[in-house]
Amino acid sequence: MRRRDFIGAVSAALLVPAPAVRGQAEAARVIVDHQDAGLPIAPDFIGLSYESAILRAGTYFTPDNAALLGLLRLLGAPGVLRIGGNTSERTAWAPTGVAAAPDAIVITPAAIDALAATLRPVDWKLIYGLNLARGTPQASADEAAYVARALGPLLLAFQIGNEPDGFGRWTRVRPSTYDVAAYLAEWTRFATAIRARVPDAAFAGPDVAGATDWVPAFAAAAPPGLALLTCHRYAEGPAGDPRVTLPRLLQASGDIEPILRRLAEASRAARVPYRIAEANSVFNEGEPGVSDTLGAALWGLDLMFRCAAAGCAGINFHAGDHNLKPGHNKAYSPIAREPDGRLRAAPLYYAMLMFAQAARGSLVPVRLEDAPSELSAFAVRAADESLRVCLINKQTHAASRAAIITARGFAGGPVLRLAGPAIDATAGITLGGSSVEDGGCWIPAHDERVDARDDLIVQVPAASAALVTLRA
Repeated sequence: MRRRDFIGAVSAALLVPAPAVRGQAEAARVIVDHQDAGLPIAPDFIGLSYESAILRAGTYFTPDNAALLGLLRLLGAPGVLRIGGNTSERTAWAPTGVAAAPDAIVITPAAIDALAATLRPVDWKLIYGLNLARGTPQASADEAAYVARALGPLLLAFQIGNEPDGFGRWTRVRPSTYDVAAYLAEWTRFATAIRARVPDAAFAGPDVAGATDWVPAFAAAAPPGLALLTCHRYAEGPAGDPRVTLPRLLQASGDIEPILRRLAEASRAARVPYRIAEANSVFNEGEPGVSDTLGAALWGLDLMFRCAAAGCAGINFHAGDHNLKPGHNKAYSPIAREPDGRLRAAPLYYAMLMFAQAARGSLVPVRLEDAPSELSAFAVRAADESLRVCLINKQTHAASRAAIITARGFAGGPVLRLAGPAIDATAGITLGGSSVEDGGCWIPAHDERVDARDDLIVQVPAASAALVTLRA
């Protein structure tokens, strides 16, 4: 059945609006086309991004960091770790442990070995950033050769340069006339040197901050080894700007869709997948009271589904504190560090964890009727034909009621809820009534179900999300 026929048939004949409960508003209609072929969600969709500087101390990405391994493992495998960011512009590969430039961020073989030993047991892949801004082709080739040997099949791609569209503007490491053609010329010299040492090297790029027009231009050049098109996306910023507020962030969910359409078009033309390799709520390390809240988790959950619906291969949320100072977190980091040094799941992590529970299968079309604009709905059909419907209510004070409507009869199933004390809560966030404990331990506490006898109506309180799994 075609999607248009399905929606028309459901709306006109197959099912009627769910009745309103006395004293409550009529339920929004969530019409799901379970029979559509759907769009498969990449198994390695979930990802994290860290600054290259986090490798300097050699104490974070290490197989001895049991808490980090537990949190990565809980998000599922395979995932994708991206190492890069602004600090990749100051790195220096130092096989002896000593760099020529005294202010360089030294990357040693021991740090790469520890990184590989961290990713291996959790089966996460790596996008590794190399220093284009101040590096040399030969040094990058030496570094790449070691990384390739250490990571083996876990190496997804090399990234040559971070946000090169800013080289001539805000970082000013190139003339103001620096453009995508100049970048391609430099990139090619680096890639040629790397492939001389690593013949099968794969590359991700152009990893731009905002110049999405560079992506199709880069893809059209068909550089050897190109395996992934990448760019960055922050909803707001910079941190500290008084215009950055939580209500504004909550309204920003749909802003990325024109960008996704352009990226998807470039991806189809080049037949190369695309990924948001660095993303978060507010650039310049996040805004406290905005980026570290339940509201940011709801925004992030909505963003992941929107990206998946646009055919994106995945998204990497920027994370961490490259200074490794306990209690000094980037406000937007999904994994935060307590003052005593312990790692904990921050609100955005709960969004990633909820997505991980939902996103095993193919996204199928959803149509919302009689719903507030702050209510989002997405549906995933699993291999066993079960249906997972995620409802996200970004209203700060008003609850929503949603009637899930399909052309196939479902008996019902469990409901998993993302919730917290308030939309601006920075603590007390739970998934399935439970928090994520140290070391990545999480067991849902609530055994809630929705039943077909109740017309598959789901209550979605203000500032919360619900994941409903339906089985025939």
